[in-house]
Amino acid sequence: MFKGMVLLAALATGVAPMATAQLSSTDKTFVMTLAKANNYELKAAQMAQSMSTNDAYKSYAQMITEDHTKAGQDLTSLISGIDSSIQLPTDVSATDQSHLDTLQNAGNSFDAKYRYQMISTHVAALKLAQNYVSQPNDNPQLKKFAEDLIPVFRKHLAEAKKLPKQ
Repeated sequence: MFKGMVLLAALATGVAPMATAQLSSTDKTFVMTLAKANNYELKAAQMAQSMSTNDAYKSYAQMITEDHTKAGQDLTSLISGIDSSIQLPTDVSATDQSHLDTLQNAGNSFDAKYRYQMISTHVAALKLAQNYVSQPNDNPQLKKFAEDLIPVFRKHLAEAKKLPKQ
């Protein structure tokens, strides 16, 4: 009876209830990979803000912080609406931890290593999102989220390539 009332209310208002479909293994892999990559971007940007001496790098890191903070919040909100049992990771992948360690120990070559990592990780993020949206049976809400990230990843990649080579 309650479901029928919700459906009637949705039809009357033109607002569809939030989908509660479970996520496929492909969906979950995408979400977990994306969340860990986002965590890496935020940590690397934080390091750039404190370790770089170049204003262009600091500005880039600020853009990354703002965009990836929003993306992380949006992903958290989206996932909690789809499947509240899923907990997004707060850590980074082993590869990304190695990247962070490299940055931490980069010394005078920090900017060059950060620029290289931002280019390579945004190429990978772009491929991740593009591959996900090309899958036929993806969750439509996640697919839309990934589609919306593609121009952001392209912008970050283009801006990373513009950073002065050190």
